[in-house]
Amino acid sequence: MIDYIKINCVLPPLEKPLYDEDSDTWDVYFEEKGNWHPTLEDSLICLPFETQDEATQIFNQSMRLHDEQLKESEPTAKAS
Repeated sequence: MIDYIKINCVLPPLEKPLYDEDSDTWDVYFEEKGNWHPTLEDSLICLPFETQDEATQIFNQSMRLHDEQLKESEPTAKAS
């Protein structure tokens, strides 16, 4: 699942997992990477999970991945 998120989703997730009573799932929302649907201004990806634990694990993995990406993009200090 995290590979799918790396390819298709903007990190970090938009919010912590939310319970959807209609579908009886725990949902994690992301903004979609790229412009796959040009007629829509904002595209969201909702990843549903059967349990809160599963959703929380993916949320936490996504946050760690986001932190790693931030560290990689920080400019390194050059020694003079």
